[in-house]
Amino acid sequence: MVGRVGEHQLTLDEAHRFPNNPVRIRGTLHWDILRLYAEVLEGLRTAARDAELTGIGIDSWAVDYGLLDATGALVGNPVHYRDVRTAGVLDQVVAHVTETDLYNITGLQQLPFNTIYQLASALGTPALNAASTLLLIPDLLAYWLTGEVGAEATNASTTQLYDVRARAWATGLADRLGLPAHVLPPIREPGQVIGPVLTEVADDVGIPTDLPVIAVGSHDTASAVVGVPAGDERFAYIS
Repeated sequence: MVGRVGEHQLTLDEAHRFPNNPVRIRGTLHWDILRLYAEVLEGLRTAARDAELTGIGIDSWAVDYGLLDATGALVGNPVHYRDVRTAGVLDQVVAHVTETDLYNITGLQQLPFNTIYQLASALGTPALNAASTLLLIPDLLAYWLTGEVGAEATNASTTQLYDVRARAWATGLADRLGLPAHVLPPIREPGQVIGPVLTEVADDVGIPTDLPVIAVGSHDTASAVVGVPAGDERFAYIS
C-alpha cells in the first residue's frame, strides 16, 4: 500500500496484491517466506513508479518467526502457526509455569500457536540449536531490506515471552522453560528508524539508497488499532 499523509488527511492506495499460500513439506506447514520477500520487493518497485517514497513500514501476522545462524543466514523456512507441531505443548509448558504466572508476566491470552509454544516444540531440533537470532516475520523482512536485527515491541508482545510491565524480554521465563533466551534480539519501539535500505536492494528495486525502513506497529492488529478514528477516550472498536 502507498500511504499519503497531509494535514488531517491519510489516503491509502493499493500498489501490489499477491497471494500468501503456505506450503506443506514433509508433513510440516511452512510460510513461503522467500516468495513473500520477492513480492515485497515487487510492491516497492511498483510503488516507486507512481510515488516519491519517503519511508517503508512492514506489518504482518503475529507469533511466527525465522531463525538466523551466526552468519545471518536463514535456518529453514518459518513454520506456519496453523501447523500441528504445537499440539499438546501448552499442557507441557503450564506443567512448569502456571497459566497465572504466564498471564501475570505477559498479559497474553493462551493460544496454542503462541511463539513460546512453537519454541518449546522445537527444543532439541538442529535448526533451533544452530540459531543465533530469532526474528518475527516483519522483522525478518526488514532485516533483508536493511541488514539490521531487532524485534518491534507490539509484535514481540504476541510471543508470550515479553514482559509487559518491564517492556523487555521475559528472559527469566525463557530460562524456566529451557528456551534459548540468547536468540531474542533487541527490542525496538514503533516509530524507530531501523535503517536505510541496503544498496543492493535499492539498486534492484529502483528506490533511493537512503530510504529509511521504519518500525511501525508491526503486529497488524496494533497498526489497525492505531488507525481507529477515536476523537476522545470514550469509544469502542471491534477487532
